[in-house]
Amino acid sequence: MAKAFLLAVERSGENLGLEIIGAAQEAGLPIQWSGVVGSRLAAAGVQNVADGEVLAVIGLVEVLRHYLALRRLHQQVLDHLRRQRPQLVVLIDHPAFNLRIAQAAKAMGLRVLYVVGPQIWAWRAQRIHQIKAVVDQMLVLFPFEVPLYESAGIPVALLAHPLLAQTAQAPTREDARARLDLPAESRVLALLPGSRRGELERLAPRFGQTVVELRRRMPELLPVVALAREELLPLWERRWREGAGDIPVQVRVGRTQEVLAAADTVLVASGTATLETALMARPAVVVYALNPLSYRLARRLVKTPFIAMPNILLQKAVYPEFIQQDFRPAVVAETLAGLLRSGGVEQRQALAPLRALLRGDGRAVLGGILTRMLA
Repeated sequence: MAKAFLLAVERSGENLGLEIIGAAQEAGLPIQWSGVVGSRLAAAGVQNVADGEVLAVIGLVEVLRHYLALRRLHQQVLDHLRRQRPQLVVLIDHPAFNLRIAQAAKAMGLRVLYVVGPQIWAWRAQRIHQIKAVVDQMLVLFPFEVPLYESAGIPVALLAHPLLAQTAQAPTREDARARLDLPAESRVLALLPGSRRGELERLAPRFGQTVVELRRRMPELLPVVALAREELLPLWERRWREGAGDIPVQVRVGRTQEVLAAADTVLVASGTATLETALMARPAVVVYALNPLSYRLARRLVKTPFIAMPNILLQKAVYPEFIQQDFRPAVVAETLAGLLRSGGVEQRQALAPLRALLRGDGRAVLGGILTRMLA
């Protein structure tokens, strides 16, 4: 039986990891999986060899604070690769960490499949030379990425975005509200504050303040937050109260898609959740905040006019973006109120072409790539 190592710890990365495992199974490939993974991949049979929670940190300052933990995880992964000698190393996202793992794996003579590589189209384009040196095959999610890798001579395939299939199976608004035990006729605001502790730490108070402002305009509003994991609940509750006081919020854990399906409008942190929101045709406002120093450094490096992927793909500001100091609760609340009153018709119409942009190669192509790399 072939051995493969997989690194995917966040919700979006786990979605891709499950897609890869599914493609391997459909291709009839018997594989013993191990890696650094989240709970869903562990439940799918991947032997988890280390705690990858530290990979959730974002921003230069945050990374420096967690340097020792990241270095320890790096060493744990390398020790495992040396002991197990897997035929294939599958790395998903986390470029700063994973490109170092790829370099070490390549030096060990292991084959490297990289999924969702660095955003070279947005910043630090020179990293493509490093990728060419240490990666055997790239899998990307967005069509505009393919020619970037092809022009550099890096084998690349366009993976059908797993959110296409997942959102196509979403329940109706009525069914979602029934499953979540929400009033059928209520006006629901979905809150998606991110899946990382640092995101909740920074964003939850301002989410709470935004709901306070919005409730002044719409007292009947029902806020519902979708949390990725149970262990985030104490942090969310503490930081929410700091912003919202005693205003209650409905909490649902591990049920993001149902919360989105039930929503009239969404307040969402920048990240993969913006794309999930868009594919479900939900009106939304996108917000984000980093450590101030990390943000200043990022603004010097990032070359794209938008940060929300639906806006990047459609090349226009379909979703309003309020980033860093622009995330002012009163202003965001007024924008959300407008969407709630109008039903977000203009946004829904603008989002219509999105699905066609994300149809990549099917599982058969992915299965063929895995077969070749494990041969």
